[in-house]
Amino acid sequence: MGAALARAAQWTAAGSGTGTLEITPLNESLLNQIIKFVENFSTRHPQEAAFVFREPLEWKTQLGCSVFGEGYVINGATVQSEAKGKDGQPLLLLTESTLRVRSFDQLSCLLQVAMEKKLKEAQACLEANRDPIVKILGSEYGTVEGEDMSMLHLLDKVKKDDDPETEMKMKIFLLIQQLDLQLLNSSLKHISQDIRLNPAAINNEVNLLKIFSGKGENTALESLEYTSDYVFSNGCRAPPWRQVHGEICYLVIKPHDTDPLYVTCSTAGVFLNGGQLKGKDDLYYERKSDVYKDIVTFLRERSPRFVENMAKQEYNFFKEPTSEKNYQRVEVVDAKVSDQSQSRSDFTEKNVHEKVKSSAASRRSTEQKKLEPSMKWKNTGLSASHR
Repeated sequence: MGAALARAAQWTAAGSGTGTLEITPLNESLLNQIIKFVENFSTRHPQEAAFVFREPLEWKTQLGCSVFGEGYVINGATVQSEAKGKDGQPLLLLTESTLRVRSFDQLSCLLQVAMEKKLKEAQACLEANRDPIVKILGSEYGTVEGEDMSMLHLLDKVKKDDDPETEMKMKIFLLIQQLDLQLLNSSLKHISQDIRLNPAAINNEVNLLKIFSGKGENTALESLEYTSDYVFSNGCRAPPWRQVHGEICYLVIKPHDTDPLYVTCSTAGVFLNGGQLKGKDDLYYERKSDVYKDIVTFLRERSPRFVENMAKQEYNFFKEPTSEKNYQRVEVVDAKVSDQSQSRSDFTEKNVHEKVKSSAASRRSTEQKKLEPSMKWKNTGLSASHR
């Protein structure tokens, strides 16, 4: 857990003891893998699960006394486990909102009673204990550079001491090292598959969606606007202290069938944020939804009317020419491109008509085919095909 948290996890203040784990897809993946590891620890490694930590893992919890049942003693706002260490102290102690846990067995039980709050509890625990291995096993097992040398040193110590407790620590250390390797590999795979958005791509998609927005009942959206008109030199509209988190801009989108949506566009994707602060211009930046690859994909999940009306717009936006006059206009443009030295006045309606008339039927068929648009936008995402 130590190396993965230090190198792979995304923190709001890297290297700072007060930093918090951002709720990003990568961090959620890491947290869920850690939760799975701890939940199954008691079943897979019962002897190691009973090992008492050097120091308790301590954090502020959102859990109340009522979630604890058999195996715990509840006294007012205090909960303690019936299981105790050699020193007679409980292996789990909840005092008001402060939770202290001293074994994997108790951590496993805690995650089971936490239910839907287990992700928040795991996040709070790891934020408060940035190098948990030190508290579990001691400072000599901490995350350091040159881990291969550290491993050799610990193996040598196990051989020399011939101590059951040292051997138990080494087993736990190796199990945690395996988890660390799994987390680092997972994060590398996640990053390699990640499609990063950029300001230009988002701006193109916004401008295209505005074409389909308005008050009409057949429009895809009622409106779509940036929350800020100021554009930085890098193309971002988010303030600098939010750009460091990969955020590019913020949108207020009004579909026809839902309340206004306050949306964050970031390098990681598009997601719903907490909306506007009451009486202020600022936003609640916290993510409130899954992350989507682009704005259109996000809207498809949020607004059935958007999906329905975009299907109606398909004909209006992509309809084929139906009269010879349309072909005449195309020939004018074609001629102008092929011979730029001629002036606009050379292309009279008469000349164009003669040129169209003399064209073979195959040429007419080719031009028509050339003008037919692709309908792939409907399946692959609007932004990809028109950019």
